[in-house]
Amino acid sequence: MIVLYYFCKKSNSTLKLNMDESQIKHKLLENIKNGEIPNAICFIDKGGRGSLRLASTLGLNIVTNQSPSINNSTFVHPDLHYVYPIKLPEKKEEKRFIKRMNTYYSDKWREFISTLILGSFDDWLNFKSSDNKNGMIRVGQISEMLSMLNLRPFQSEKKACIIWGLDYLNTEGGNRLLKILEEPPKKTYFFLVAKDESKVMPTIASRCQIIKLPPIEKKGLKNGLKTLSPQVLESVRERERLFIECLRGCYVSAVKKDFSQVLNKSNELGSLNKFEMKEFFLFGVNFIRQSYLYSQRVDQLYEFESLNNFSIENFAPFVNYKNYKNLVSLFEITMHQIDRNANTKLLMTSFLLDLSSILYSND
Repeated sequence: MIVLYYFCKKSNSTLKLNMDESQIKHKLLENIKNGEIPNAICFIDKGGRGSLRLASTLGLNIVTNQSPSINNSTFVHPDLHYVYPIKLPEKKEEKRFIKRMNTYYSDKWREFISTLILGSFDDWLNFKSSDNKNGMIRVGQISEMLSMLNLRPFQSEKKACIIWGLDYLNTEGGNRLLKILEEPPKKTYFFLVAKDESKVMPTIASRCQIIKLPPIEKKGLKNGLKTLSPQVLESVRERERLFIECLRGCYVSAVKKDFSQVLNKSNELGSLNKFEMKEFFLFGVNFIRQSYLYSQRVDQLYEFESLNNFSIENFAPFVNYKNYKNLVSLFEITMHQIDRNANTKLLMTSFLLDLSSILYSND
């Protein structure tokens, strides 16, 4: 069980509660029902902890007075507002972007939140994007958000605002947000999310209840998979299929010295866009880690379910204490080179040959 810390500004005390993610959600929904929810909560999500799903569920509950069905909800409501890091568009689009920053990417955001509700900030910034521009929450977005929140609610008596990515908030935007939190509009609730607590302005943190989220447990991950649309589930299955075929090609190249499958798969990998490529490598890193946990008999941490009826147990012996670090390093270095816009087909060929050597060499 993970320890959850509450920092309450009224009492300046720290309470320690033992809760998992589902219990945190249940407790906060209960607080909303009883009218005991604070005006501002800041979730600390170090990665893969479901902060976007949790904040969206709470926000929708506030504006609809009912718990949403996660399987059917798109988290769209006129009184539920989102602010998230965004990239500058192409120069010809800058004028339109500056006028309505928070709605410029709204269609893309809705697609992301309906397909990758458990995604990370990097997943969002690379979602159907091939450029290397930095994401940021700009002061203009905060000002636009304040203008919307100062209007009367459209359908509800209350409003909720989710600011996802405080780490990406610049100083000017942070000062603007601080003024809003000091004097929030009536019946308005804020759910803020940051990856790194040290990057949250102390003055903002002091006006929020800070909740450090624990990792999502296996049951929660399974429930997350159930919420995926058939199209997205098929995409995940296809990603696993491609990775398994790459492993088989690496084996054939090492044992039979037949490199044809490696070359075919490197072409297939190299034709993916940057987002798809990074998703493939993130899946691969987790696959290697799960294989290592199984091979070392760390059963309490091992959790893997194939969507292609693949037996990771048969592959696991190839991942051991001698090559594990080299394998993870290979994946991380390759992802870094993808960000540096390396020639992808050459990079993928090099990656698969190195993967083959590390996994199946006799050393």
